[in-house]
Amino acid sequence: MSTVIVRRVNATPVRTSSETWDVICRLLAPDAKSAARAVLSRAHGVACSSIASEVPSANEIVVYGTGPRVRFYCLYDDDAIAGEDVSEGDLPEVPTEGDWRMSIPVTQEDFEWSARAIKDCAPHITVRKAGDGIEEKSENKAQGRAAMRLNLEGFLKP
Repeated sequence: MSTVIVRRVNATPVRTSSETWDVICRLLAPDAKSAARAVLSRAHGVACSSIASEVPSANEIVVYGTGPRVRFYCLYDDDAIAGEDVSEGDLPEVPTEGDWRMSIPVTQEDFEWSARAIKDCAPHITVRKAGDGIEEKSENKAQGRAAMRLNLEGFLKP
């Protein structure tokens, strides 16, 4: 079972969508000069659109790969102002090192243009419609199934 880390980041009215995305980027790629930070920066427009539409209040932005899965939710309105559920602390590992992927939830109306924009600028990032699950690469799924196969013949031998 993989570890899941959850962060809840203040959004509007405490921060603009751009400032909120900057906080998420700093947590995911602390080195401002890293390749991962450059990829995240290129996803700025799509990510900010998602945050401004308040999609990440209930649909997480997810980063997964070799380390723990990281889920980001955004807090809005009274929840953001109160700040009681905010968790913006540093992550124990840098999740954008090695082979990593990100899935950003978007509104149904924004899905088509967001998917085109992300495909053109950010190879590690995909978008999904709010409410949809995360589609991991089929080779990752196949590897997971292969790792979980049980040798019944060997297991049942006396």
